[in-house]
Amino acid sequence: MFRTAFRASFSPLRAAPTFAPRTFAVARRFITQDARDKIQQAVTSTPVVLFMKGTPQKPECGFSRAAVQVLEMHGVPSEKLKTFNVLEDTELRSSIKEFS
Repeated sequence: MFRTAFRASFSPLRAAPTFAPRTFAVARRFITQDARDKIQQAVTSTPVVLFMKGTPQKPECGFSRAAVQVLEMHGVPSEKLKTFNVLEDTELRSSIKEFS
């Protein structure tokens, strides 16, 4: 019973559905020039920059913990690594999304 219903629903003779083109409103966030300059300076000053939740000693989410573990696994020295806790600065947290 399932097989016949399955075949009937995926018949090659059926026309593909057509979708009317839609226009979507795009919400844009703008970074202040000061925030853009700070992020740009941070990214260019150090070979490895990590914007994370928490600190390398105490990560506050699983992704941050995994990122720190990967960097440790590859032996990235602390002098080549700069981290920023985005939970301390809400402007930084929203600005890095737009910066990238």
